[in-house]
Amino acid sequence: MPLQGDSRGVSDVLGFVLVFGLVVASVGTVYAFGVGELRDARDYERVNNAERAFEVFADNVDDVARRGAPSRGTELKLADSTLGYGETTVNVSLDATPATPAANANNSTGAVSLSPVVMTLGDAGEVRYATGAVLRTDGDGPPRMVHEPDFVFDEDRVVVQLVRSVPQGTTQVGGERIARIRTVETSRTTLLTRTDASVTLRFNVSSPYAPAWGDYFESEGFSCDAYTDSSTEVSCSLDDVSRVSVVRATVQTAFE
Repeated sequence: MPLQGDSRGVSDVLGFVLVFGLVVASVGTVYAFGVGELRDARDYERVNNAERAFEVFADNVDDVARRGAPSRGTELKLADSTLGYGETTVNVSLDATPATPAANANNSTGAVSLSPVVMTLGDAGEVRYATGAVLRTDGDGPPRMVHEPDFVFDEDRVVVQLVRSVPQGTTQVGGERIARIRTVETSRTTLLTRTDASVTLRFNVSSPYAPAWGDYFESEGFSCDAYTDSSTEVSCSLDDVSRVSVVRATVQTAFE
């Protein structure tokens, strides 16, 4: 009987050890894979929140640049992120074919520097505002446009307003705080206008988000030179445009 009892005791101990080992292994597996997924979900939601805030900012800038509001303020929760400025250059040009007497006059805007407002959320991604558009990246993913600019591309008419941001005061804020972006319009200038024979309209964009701009222009019927997700320049054209108006609205932006 004592031997039988000892065997049963050893069996119980072995069973406990096996069950305990399975529990530990399961917890380790959940921790290894579950924590990573939770972190990814948290980062994705952080970028989503920034995107929503930038859509409000885009509407407020539009109030100033297009609708004549004297100024607007937009609050953004930084949540361990950084608010600053990036680089984007746009050149809009016209090519008249066949050539017209005015073909070489006023046929390009020149390089317009937009100074987009950018929120960087560490490894989670980035969100930026550039001339009415809101763009984002998630981690190492490709850039994409989530809010389109108010450009008009009709069958024979194009109306484009390029919004140029001019930073005032400090050019970067960060940490855990509520930041405020104050926007004030300073000027409007007509850069390009054409109402005569049909022309080819071309956009040249230089930006880390060039692929997103290429995708946008192609969705509007443009033909673009080949580009990849890592391209920093894109060139897209639209044929048979009869009426063109390109205006630059300059706004001052200040971080408070």
